[in-house]
Amino acid sequence: MPVLLVHGDNALEIDEAVASVRRPFQPADVLTFDGTEASPPSLTEACLTTGLFDPERLVIVHRLHERGKGGRKDADTEAIEALLGDIPPTTTLLLVCKGMAADHQLAASVRRVKGEIRACAMPRKQDLARWVSGRAGRHGARIDPAAAELLADLVGANPLLLDSELEKLATYAGEEARISPDMVETLVGAVPQDSIFALVDAIAAGDRGKALRLLHAQLDRSGSGHVDFALYLIRMLARQVRILLRIRLGREAGRSTSQITSELKLNRYYADRYFRQANRLSSERLCDAFEQLAGLEHALKSGRSEPGAGLDLLVAELCA
Repeated sequence: MPVLLVHGDNALEIDEAVASVRRPFQPADVLTFDGTEASPPSLTEACLTTGLFDPERLVIVHRLHERGKGGRKDADTEAIEALLGDIPPTTTLLLVCKGMAADHQLAASVRRVKGEIRACAMPRKQDLARWVSGRAGRHGARIDPAAAELLADLVGANPLLLDSELEKLATYAGEEARISPDMVETLVGAVPQDSIFALVDAIAAGDRGKALRLLHAQLDRSGSGHVDFALYLIRMLARQVRILLRIRLGREAGRSTSQITSELKLNRYYADRYFRQANRLSSERLCDAFEQLAGLEHALKSGRSEPGAGLDLLVAELCA
């Protein structure tokens, strides 16, 4: 697979395709370029150089299709054509072209050198429910057809948001791993990710008053005292704590921010906020928080705690 072109308007699937191709390579054997700025000679040199730790090397070039935009003649066209036809077998050249049309000249150039082309298109409206059903499996859950249709109607053709909602629903479904229409009606949009970040920020800062206000704002939206919602909120907080703990452990092991982001498959929109929170919370404090969340979940399931009081006490302890 010397040349691979990934293009389309589905940013989620493009990012996943890039991560899949990148995974087998050592970080030191991966070079990344902006195709609108890098010169053909620099790209050629990168493709011809042997990897540091392995003879195999991955060269990733973003936005190469944007060269010569706006009617300007692209003087590098012939050089790029020559580059595509002269990739050594030890190099994989990955062209990442978000928003590129299928009939772009670059696609024809890749076909001429017998490269692989992966089109990642946004699902059409009539295909959304089927797409949602397929994505649910990636989160270890299955979704009822009616629930998939309802989720597609509520969110629309937004793969990133649909996938985020599926992740929340799969978390709520727990061991049963089945998402029903009732779950979608209850939970989609019930706890926006920004609300979880705000609550964790308040806890990290030890601001008990603000944390309790944010907590009660969520409980009021759900109908105060609802056990199912309280359990869902606990799972969302536990998921956040788990991510922050893995970031801390990754940092302690010497991994870079980009490595951790890739390994944890963090949404790029939220990645910076995850790292800021992880910087403010020690591994010990995060482990304690995770144990406290697990303890309250068990107490709620066994009927030994009331949702509102249990969450109030938990948040107060976490802020201490």
